[in-house]
Formats: sequence, C-alpha cells, structure tokens
Amino acid sequence: MTVDKAKVLDALRRVKGPDLTSNLVDLGLVSEVLVKDDKVYFSITVPAHRAQELEALRQAAEKMVSGIEGVAGATVVLTAERGGEPQRAPAPPPMRPAPPLVKEHDRVRDARAKGAAGDGGAARAAPSGPAPSLSPSGAKQPLGIPGIKHLIAVASGKGGVGKSTTAVNLALGLQAIGLKAGIMDADIYGPSQPRLLGLSGQPEVLDGKKLKPLEAYGLKAMSMGFMVDEGTPVVWRGPMVVQALNQMLREVAWGELDALIIDMPPGTGDVQLTMAQQVPLSGAVIVSTPQDLALIDARKGLAMFQKVNVPVLGLIENMSYFLCPSCGTRSDIFGHGGAEQEARKLNLPFLGGVPLHMEIRERSDSGKPIVATMPEGPQAQIYREIAAAVWGEVQKSAGVTPPELNVTPGGDVLRIAFADGDRFDLTAEMLRVMSPSAEVQGHSPDQRVTVGNKKNVRIAELKPIGTYAVRIVFDDRHDTGLFTWDYLRALGREKESRWAGYLAELKAKGLGRG
Repeated sequence: MTVDKAKVLDALRRVKGPDLTSNLVDLGLVSEVLVKDDKVYFSITVPAHRAQELEALRQAAEKMVSGIEGVAGATVVLTAERGGEPQRAPAPPPMRPAPPLVKEHDRVRDARAKGAAGDGGAARAAPSGPAPSLSPSGAKQPLGIPGIKHLIAVASGKGGVGKSTTAVNLALGLQAIGLKAGIMDADIYGPSQPRLLGLSGQPEVLDGKKLKPLEAYGLKAMSMGFMVDEGTPVVWRGPMVVQALNQMLREVAWGELDALIIDMPPGTGDVQLTMAQQVPLSGAVIVSTPQDLALIDARKGLAMFQKVNVPVLGLIENMSYFLCPSCGTRSDIFGHGGAEQEARKLNLPFLGGVPLHMEIRERSDSGKPIVATMPEGPQAQIYREIAAAVWGEVQKSAGVTPPELNVTPGGDVLRIAFADGDRFDLTAEMLRVMSPSAEVQGHSPDQRVTVGNKKNVRIAELKPIGTYAVRIVFDDRHDTGLFTWDYLRALGREKESRWAGYLAELKAKGLGRG
C-alpha cells in the first residue's frame, strides 16, 4: 500500500494536542512531513520549555504513524521556533518551569557557577529522575554508548579554523592505522560532515527503533544535515538541541567502534556541556590556527573542558604554513608555531601541524577528504600521524602499557608480549601485507590494495612512535604503516582468519606470495 502525506495527517488527527481537546494537525503543530521509501519523518512544534513533559506526545505520534499499513518506520522530533511560540499552540502554564532534559552533574554546575559554562552562569532547575551511575569510588559517571570504546571531541574556541575538516580526516586517519572509527556531527545549527563526506539522503530506520548511520569511505556518520536540507536553517532552542544530540548518540546503530569522533560546534555552550555530562568523553582535541586571536579563543575552549574534568588530549595547529605549489616558497600566512608554543606553555601534547593546502580545501569541498582519496600524499600522512598521536594520548589516559617487541634473528618474525599475558608471533610477511597504512589497507573493500609477492620480506628495523605505536621498516623499503598496540593485538588474536582471508584475496585476484 502506498503511503502519502494525507494518510499520515489523517492518523495524526487521532492524537490529541497539549490542550487535550483538539488534535496535533488542527492545532498546526505538525510540520515537515516527509515520506521516503515507506518511512515517515516529521516534527512537532511545541513550546521549548515544555519539551520534556511533552515527550510522551512525541512517542504517541510516532506509534500512531508507525501503525499505518505500509509504513516501515517513523522518526519524530520535537522542535520549537526561535522567534516565539507557534500561534495556534496553547499558552504554557505561567508558573512552574519544566525540568531540564538532562541531569546536571556536580562538575558542570560548579563550572557554571564560576562562569565557565559559556552562558553567563545561568542557573538550572534541580536535577530529577534516577541518579546517574556511580563508579567504585562513588563519583558520578555519565553512561557510555554500547559498543563504542572511546568518544573523542574535536573542538575549537571559534569558527573558521578548519575544525570539521580536521575532525573528518582525523576519523579517517584512525581507520588508516587499523581502528574502527565513526564520526558524529554535533554542530546542529551548521552541520558540515554531509558535505565533507559527500553524503546525502536520510538515515534508514532499523526495526522502527534505531537509525542506521550513513557511511562513506568505510566511516559511519550521523549528522543533523541528513535530516534537514542544506539550505534550511535549524532554528531550535537549547532543549531541542540537547534532545537531538541524545538521539544521535543513543538512538543510532553505531555497532562496534574503537572511537567515535564528535565534531563539536565552535564555542563553549550547551552542546559542549551536554557532551561533558551525558557521555564519558575519553578526551578533547583542540584545533586552532597559529595567530593570537584564534589562540585566545582556543584557550577558552581548553579551559572549559578542564573545568568539567574532560582530559585535553592535545592541540592541533591547522593552516600552520603555506607552500606555494608553483615555486615551493613557504609563507606563514597566519604565523607559525603558535599552537605548539601554547601547548608547551600549558604542558599539553602538541599533536601536529597541518599546512594550508589547495588539495585539502578542494577535496573537502567536493566531499572527497584527502586521507581517503589521496592516501599516498604528504598531507594524508600528516593526518595519519596526528591520528596516531591522538590515539596514543587516549591509550596513555587509559593506562595502557606498551608491549615488549623482539625481532627474531634474520628478521622473519616479530614476537609481541603484552603485560596482561597475551603473546603473539607475527611473520614479517603478514605484517607487511596487512600493514595499516592507507596504501595497503584502504578505507573500504573496493579501495583495499592486495599486496602479493612478499613471502621473503624481512623486518629491517623497529622505530617506536611515542608509547603508543611502532613503525616497522621492512627490507623492501616500506615503512609507512603505524602499528598501534591495539592493531597488533587484533592481528595476533585473529591471525588465522585474517590470513585465510588474505590467501583467498590473492587467489581471486590471480596473485601469488612470491
């Protein structure tokens, strides 16, 4: 049976509005009804301060539409108009304010009282509902996202510093060093990830419950930009933004990920506080350009994360310098080294500098991020090294101990001994053909390069990269792969199945081991 907008509206006329007398449609509260592939999407306009108490209304509308014959699923969000309440909606009660959508942690309340929250220290209503989970020490801990090991925020104190471009290439860089990564676009008002990843369309609803993230270059992604046309402004108040963030975090089928990169909006407001109090962030990465003005704002973002007890993993200097593609002359357009000096002053890791380069800008604008589409280039290598440095800081914060590495005489086997007792022997051939470098691994099956004829390759040298990875130099001069401890452990635990898969690829492509 064909589902159309008229049938949806007819069903919604059976759902009473907030006044409990008229219905949602006649009150003019239903908007943006979209029917696509037998799935229905729409919003209900409500007074912003009544968002939480009207959550049951949203659920009733979603259930009613999901029950229409031929509807495969329904996604409903509550929204509010920035310029005032909808004309036909009932007037809100004049007295009691609605409770907040999220429970406020002590650390956030303290930061707000000190004026660090970015909203002038405005008070919130006391938290209600069940208490958050407690750690063994009794400290309040936000609930994690099932399947996701680490959540990493990428933030900046101001816009225009290339934060979103850095975030997507950082996520792809984590993939390129052998990790499972995704990206969530937390910039509700100005989402960038759909354009940067070349993605469009709306997410599929799985079993009428969770959204399936869109995917590009093997990277799972979720953004408000998938729900709203690029040219349509999102004019929501704070409670609506908080609800949307919770849905994108907890009502999305992320699957198993080593890291979810969260592309934060600029500034130090509701979104940053929501992330700090709703989920256990493993850390935040601050992106800045070298000039003093950008660094002033970057310090504010850094201070906010520190005051809400989120570890700052380090600073990245974007647009660090410019190399003329014609003459090779270097120009420090925005200065150079400011973020590195700031990191040193604050005793924080400097994660790396990214040059101002035409290729990065052009590929970003066309939805072809440079780490995925030009992996052999020097810019992609910079992002991969930054990703490895970020992952190293995450591991360091988690107290991960580096394994002991020994190469057998002749260089044919790497022996790995982890502190927890895991021990693996990996051949030089396996390490070479399963190097996590973009050249070998790729970002999706159709990009992966199957390397053959490496049966006689040997390990020439091990080059430690901080305390989180090792660069293996082979005697065929290949040395671009950064092997993190997690990747080596995964290779060790899955070596039989991975090796069988590799041999099958060789056979399918008519290649040999040499």
